Amino acid sequence: MAAFCFILTKFMQKLTQKLKKIPKTLKRELSAYLSRISQKFQQTVKKLQAEPLLVALLHSHRAKVTTLLCLIALFSYVILFKQHYREVFFAQKTHLKEKTPQEMEKENLKKELKLIVKGYPIERMIPYIAEKDRETVAYLIGIAKKESAWGERRPVLLGKDCYNYWGFRAQRERMGSGGHTCFDSPREAVAVVSKRIAEIIKRNDAESARDLLVWKCGSDCSVTGGQDAANKWAEDVDFYAKQVLN
Repeated sequence: MAAFCFILTKFMQKLTQKLKKIPKTLKRELSAYLSRISQKFQQTVKKLQAEPLLVALLHSHRAKVTTLLCLIALFSYVILFKQHYREVFFAQKTHLKEKTPQEMEKENLKKELKLIVKGYPIERMIPYIAEKDRETVAYLIGIAKKESAWGERRPVLLGKDCYNYWGFRAQRERMGSGGHTCFDSPREAVAVVSKRIAEIIKRNDAESARDLLVWKCGSDCSVTGGQDAANKWAEDVDFYAKQVLN
């Protein structure tokens, strides 16, 4: 009996550990299943106790036989439970939607970006940035580094962050310091800026930041610091963009 109790205790400990790992919906089903097992086991014990012969045995040295019958019944339910757990609950897990290669790529990209910009204000925007294609993401990261040190130098409006880390200028009702556009949220900022960057990449068939100099210069680099400043801008943007592209 002592050995049986030890084995049963170990089994219950393992079962408890497994229960902690399954979803709440499965836990509810499992709880209901265990409740049915408990009821069936109690019914079996009552039937055994109701038999006159077995009652007599309970008061004799042959009571071990009755105990053995109870243990057999218990082990039977344990075996049934393990089979049910494996076939039903694990089967449900395998039917959960598996992530597509595209979803895995987005998750990996998000992890890469968080490592690159860890500790900078732009980190909060990574979930939105990582939803874009990798080339657009690369220049979002590169330009943001050059224009605002990933959000450390950013335009504000009434002391509040404009979420504009790219030096983006487009006339809107809400304009921040330095004549920069003010966005209502990080999500909006990424959506608007990434769309503009993607348009330039496609239009210029961009192979490097030199093909995006319109972001720095507009139509004339001579009025924004000259060609040398433009070349330095492209060089710095490429340095950080390549960390995402490579």
